Amino acid sequence: MTGRTGALTLGLWQSSGTPGDVTANLAEVAKAAAQAKAQGVDLLVFPECFLTGYFTDADVAQIAGEVEPALGQLAAIAAQLDMAFVVGSYLPGPMGVQNVALIVTPENGVQAPYAKQMLYGTWEEATFTPGQHPHAFDWRGMRIGVLICFDIEFPEVMRATAALDVDLVVVPTSLMAPAYAVPRLLVPARALENQVFVGYANRIGADAAHSYPGESVIAGPDGAVLANAGGGTELITARILATDVAKARAEFSYLEIIAAKGAS
Repeated sequence: MTGRTGALTLGLWQSSGTPGDVTANLAEVAKAAAQAKAQGVDLLVFPECFLTGYFTDADVAQIAGEVEPALGQLAAIAAQLDMAFVVGSYLPGPMGVQNVALIVTPENGVQAPYAKQMLYGTWEEATFTPGQHPHAFDWRGMRIGVLICFDIEFPEVMRATAALDVDLVVVPTSLMAPAYAVPRLLVPARALENQVFVGYANRIGADAAHSYPGESVIAGPDGAVLANAGGGTELITARILATDVAKARAEFSYLEIIAAKGAS
C-alpha cells in the first residue's frame, strides 16, 4: 500500500450553477478557482454535472456538444492558477452521452475523464451510458480516485476505487433532498472503512424535478469530519496528507486484509 508523502489542500465548491448554460458555468469555475487559490487550494472539486447542469428536459446531447469547446478554457484556468480541478459534466462519446467527472491539471490539461458507473433513477438510465471501470489519477505526490454521487452509496464500487491504492477519493454529487444520511453518515463511513480521505461536493438549489440540500463534506481516513458545508453557496477546505492514510492503517489495513482473504 501507499508509502507516499504527498500533500495538498482540497477545496469543494458548493453551488447551484446555471443549468444548461455551459458558458455561465465556465465563468463560475474561473471565479470559484480564483477565490480558492487565494485560500491556498490545490485541488478544487465541483458538483456533479456542474459544467452543464444536472437534470433537464432539454436535449442533453445538444448541451453536451457545447462541452468540448470549453475544455481548452478549463485547461487554461488550471495552468494560470497552478491548480487542478475535478468538474462534473455531460460528455458525448461513441456509445452515447455520459455523466462524467472532467479531470484537469496544470501540467497535462484535461485528462481522461471518469464516467459514472451507477446511474440513479429512470432519467439517468434513459439519458446516459454508464461507465464500467474505477478511475484514479496522480497529482502532487498523491493518488486520487474519482466517483460520482450514487457511486459512493455502493460499498463495492467505493472499495474497487480504494483498491487502486488511492489516498483520496473525490465525489462530484447532485444529491437530492431528503437524503441527508448520505453526507452525514455514509460518506464518513466510506472514508473509515477504506481508510482514505473522501471529498463529497454537492450542489444546492432546485431544478424542474429536484431540490439539492448541499451539506458537502470532507472526511478523513479515520472517519472524522474535517469540513462540512451548510445549504448555501460555499467553499470548504481541508489539508490532505498521504501520511495520514499510512497512520490510519498502521495497526491494520482493511484493504490488505480483504485482499489477502481473496487471494487465499
